[in-house]
Amino acid sequence: QVANIAKRMVKEWGMSPEVGLIALETPQSGGPFMGRSMGQQQTRWGSKIMGTVDMEVERLVNNSYLKAKQIIEDNRDLLDLLAKTLVDQEVVSSEEFQMMIVQCGSKTADFKIIGEEQKRADLPFQDLPELAAI
Repeated sequence: QVANIAKRMVKEWGMSPEVGLIALETPQSGGPFMGRSMGQQQTRWGSKIMGTVDMEVERLVNNSYLKAKQIIEDNRDLLDLLAKTLVDQEVVSSEEFQMMIVQCGSKTADFKIIGEEQKRADLPFQDLPELAAI
């Protein structure tokens, strides 16, 4: 799902500085039998722009994963307290949750552009053995 949203961000909504403010695809709402795209030609984009799209999608997914992991690690005390409270009483009100945030001294994440690098080496499972060619 994450890759799907990232791909739509880049290809449909033009939310990539590398690719630019251009819609490479149109949203697919309804099939060809719903009166849409009957007889319309799809624009074929070059391999260079599509390669850039793939790199942008990978960058967004990788950096989003690393950012989410960092937020969870930074707020592990809050996560543990929330889990324990939910096991004990099944429901946490917004006031209780806000008190937990204060009690644990939770850290917020800065809202900024996600990193410029692909960061493949920082992802888990980098040391898995290669599959033998069959």
